[in-house]
Amino acid sequence: MKKTTNKIQENYMLSKAHLETLEDKENKLEHQYIIDNGIINPDGSIPEHIYCIEDEETFNKANEEQAATAEASGLWQEILAAREILSIAESKLIEYGLSIVPDKQREILKKAVKENYTTRLKVIDMVLKLDVSTVK
Repeated sequence: MKKTTNKIQENYMLSKAHLETLEDKENKLEHQYIIDNGIINPDGSIPEHIYCIEDEETFNKANEEQAATAEASGLWQEILAAREILSIAESKLIEYGLSIVPDKQREILKKAVKENYTTRLKVIDMVLKLDVSTVK
């Protein structure tokens, strides 16, 4: 069976999945805090996230308490580390993608991925879709 991804693609996908898992954990903790403290917006809705709390005083209190909880549990440090790892994996993925395009396009894209976030995302998407068994 042919391998259709390489180590660079796999590292990026694993890094992204790890960060998403940690952020999901943070979101669940936020939502649980909102439920446990009976926080309700003036329109009667239950905020999904702390940043959705409409009352400024309640928001400030919830934000400070959740930040302290995330900091104390080590979750925030894990998220920061995962973001850094993802950033490195993303840069390596883009570097790999640029290494396999023709010289003329490479120079154009090299500049564009530094200056334009949308181009950066498109290059990442194209490299992830690439079947590496077709690349020599």
